[in-house]
Amino acid sequence: MSAMNFKEFIESLGQALGMRLENAGGACGLEVDGVTVMIHDADDLVLLTAEIGPPPPEEGLETLFSTVLKANWLYRGTGGATLAINPEDGCIWLEKYNFLERLDGEKGVEMLTRFAETARTWRDLVAGFKPDVSSGGDPSRDLAVGDFMQV
Repeated sequence: MSAMNFKEFIESLGQALGMRLENAGGACGLEVDGVTVMIHDADDLVLLTAEIGPPPPEEGLETLFSTVLKANWLYRGTGGATLAINPEDGCIWLEKYNFLERLDGEKGVEMLTRFAETARTWRDLVAGFKPDVSSGGDPSRDLAVGDFMQV
C-alpha cells in the first residue's frame, strides 16, 4: 500500500467517521467529543491542533507553566503531543504531528480520539486552575502530570 496524500487521508478519515470532511486548502476542522480539532496538511505529515484556552491569572502562571513543561518532557503528560503558547493571542494550544504514511481512516480516528481526549483534559485543567496560594500549600499538588494523563 502506498502512502496517502492529505486529500486521500481526509477522504478516508471521513469514510471511517461516516461523514463528509472538507479539505479546505490543506486544512480540515471538526469537533471531536466537544473539542474543535484542526487537521493541517504539512507535506508528508499531518498536524493536529486544538486550542486549550488562555492561561490563568499571573498568580497561577508559574505553577501551570511548570506543569506544562513537565508534561512536554518525553510527552509523558500529552499523549505524544506538545503544549505551546500562541504568540499572537497568548492562548495555550495542543499540537501533534504524525506521518501520513502511518495513517489510514481507522488509524486517523484513533489518533483524533486520543488527541481530543488529551486536549479536553488540558482544557478542563487550565480552565479550572485555581492555585491555593492562601493556604501556603503546594499549588502544583493537583497538577501532577502523571496523575491525569498516561501515554
